[in-house]
Amino acid sequence: MIKTTLLAGALAVTLSGCSSMLPKTVDYSAEPVERPLLVLPESEIANMKEVDYLVVTEENIDAVWKELEAAGKPIVLFALTHEGYEALALNNAEVIRYLSEQKAILIAYKEYYEKADKAIEDANVISEADKALDSKPSSLSKIKSFLKSD
Repeated sequence: MIKTTLLAGALAVTLSGCSSMLPKTVDYSAEPVERPLLVLPESEIANMKEVDYLVVTEENIDAVWKELEAAGKPIVLFALTHEGYEALALNNAEVIRYLSEQKAILIAYKEYYEKADKAIEDANVISEADKALDSKPSSLSKIKSFLKSD
């Protein structure tokens, strides 16, 4: 009898000890998510200046020199070799290629964020609709309250 009582007491203590170790319930509510706006300054369109090239060769150097003197311009010549001019053209092409890649990246980011914003907006609308449905009493609860009122 004493063994049974002690066993029952130990079992009761063990079971009550386990019940105090149960995790607490966590409540959460899904709120609409808003992304902060990204504010960037407007970029200005590049205003390119016109460049006049004078092709100077052994045959026309005297005529070009006299023309510059007659126009009252200081005589300063910046010269490129054929290879240097080719490198300049290739560098300009490289800049254009790089800018095209950057434009494609910006377009991809724009499309990504527009799709993400649309998905967030749709999820928020569904969440709001679910909340509205949860707040309305169900037909079953209306019937039960009607039956209890008698």
